[in-house]
Amino acid sequence: MDRSTRNGIAFALLAALFWGVSGAVAADAFTHMSATRVAEARAIVTTLLFVPFAYFRGGLAPRGGLLGFALLGANLVIVNVTFYWAIDRLGVGPGATIQFLAPIFVLLWMVVVQRRHVSPTVWVAAAVAVAGVFLITEAWSLEGGDWIGVAWGLISAVAFASYLVFGEYLGRSHPAITIVTWGFVFASVIWIFVQPLWSFPTDLSAKVWLELLWIGIVGTALPFLFGFSALRRAASGIVGVISTTEPVFAATAAWILLGQYLSVIQMVGGAMVLGAAAAIQRWGTTEIKDSVETVN
Repeated sequence: MDRSTRNGIAFALLAALFWGVSGAVAADAFTHMSATRVAEARAIVTTLLFVPFAYFRGGLAPRGGLLGFALLGANLVIVNVTFYWAIDRLGVGPGATIQFLAPIFVLLWMVVVQRRHVSPTVWVAAAVAVAGVFLITEAWSLEGGDWIGVAWGLISAVAFASYLVFGEYLGRSHPAITIVTWGFVFASVIWIFVQPLWSFPTDLSAKVWLELLWIGIVGTALPFLFGFSALRRAASGIVGVISTTEPVFAATAAWILLGQYLSVIQMVGGAMVLGAAAAIQRWGTTEIKDSVETVN
């Protein structure tokens, strides 16, 4: 495996770590405001953080126009809000499991549309990773569940898959800071149009405001920056499978910080996800990387 791919996997793991650890914070914020308001807040906070940073890094001059970033911004809005709606109706376990079908969708896209070769190892690892997510999130609680929530989860999975594929495409010609900044600029514009700032609740406690800042910076800005950095260095299918480690980090954080101990079944699920990620890193990346270079 080349150094670039190894770095991409490391960035993908960091993104999953930050997203996973921030899950508990986001869940608490949902008790004080709607999921759409939390999604709006995270987009605006990320934009305010990255615009000056990108400006001083010379990352606000995209090549080839802004249409691609506008489409990415719309995608970010869809993937965030549909995921929140899914976990609001189904619970975190089933909602997360459905969204993490995205790596399978990405692999299907690579094979059917892009005509890339995907090794059997990658297919097996992707299936094992999704099964592991099912166990660690105890998704069988979906039994008799809300099928509207299932629909939102599937839409979120498709949006997440398209984010991975499109992010890989933009990463071929733009640095990660440019992609994240412009993506969230357009996402913020969309949210402000849908939910004007003057209607944003202001009677929030200091604790909730700090939670929103945490979600915007640690739970959004940093992991998305790491995520797009990963997509510049590794194939979207690889990054997608590695992203399934997020529930493992979330469960571990809840175990350490909140005393929410894992059951034996959840531990098995976590081991399956980490094993799948290790298999991708050890045996699956070379064949996909070669295919990417052929396509390019």
